[in-house]
Amino acid sequence: MKLKSREYKLMLHPQKFAGDAVKCRTAIGEFWKEARHRMLPDIVAASAEQDIHPAKQRSVLFLDTQDKALYRDCDLVLRMRRPFGSEADWEATLKFRHGDRLLSEASGIRPRKGDQEGKFEEDVKVVPRSGQPGFWTLFSRSAEAKFERKAAPGTVADCLAPFTGLREDRLPSRQTAVVTVAGIEIREHVFEVGGLRLPNDIEAKCAVILWWRKGETFDPYAAEFSFRFDLQDGRVSEECARAAWAAITLLCRSPWADPQGPTKTALVYGAD
Repeated sequence: MKLKSREYKLMLHPQKFAGDAVKCRTAIGEFWKEARHRMLPDIVAASAEQDIHPAKQRSVLFLDTQDKALYRDCDLVLRMRRPFGSEADWEATLKFRHGDRLLSEASGIRPRKGDQEGKFEEDVKVVPRSGQPGFWTLFSRSAEAKFERKAAPGTVADCLAPFTGLREDRLPSRQTAVVTVAGIEIREHVFEVGGLRLPNDIEAKCAVILWWRKGETFDPYAAEFSFRFDLQDGRVSEECARAAWAAITLLCRSPWADPQGPTKTALVYGAD
């Protein structure tokens, strides 16, 4: 299965986006203005209106066993999302995440119903290394399904029922109860701030993602900047790859950036 996309992720200092809605939007605009000024001449950074579609305002939680066996022993992440404040069905995404591309590619995760084969994507996070930015890459094979709002998963069996292609020998007992990881439910807002035009007319969509704990409104729990572009037959040109890496390296030097900060998922799973 060929990679469909690559996404670069850079954690930001969440306290810089603290405040009411007006202060938050102002801070996002200031961050993107500063980020655009850092770009090289061959990378065009365009702005966009900060309109948030209702579908981009979501409740997010993760399900796992009490000892996080799916995540720690099986490299599986089960994320549940639905529009914020809604009682609609949960949209579930099951991901097998690993640093080994071959292992992720070989994973057979797919929806039990329908003929979709799922997604195969690459996430790149910047990490400090010997004074210079370095790669931390995770490859994700994922599938999506829905859970009716009145039938929230209570066991591993419930969680995995909509999916197939999993290795049974690594899974915890299917009768094991599941809980919300760290008891944390997140309110997520995705601000689509604009885009980057990379060499060979590759368009990368940019976003600032903010997380708040449920019930909190002023102090974000996590902040992330990302840009993503599709791959053609699993590839891009060398010029495009070099420009993308140059862009994330320059952004890493921004006072808004927190390259050593944990990813959003790692933040939740390490909350205990």
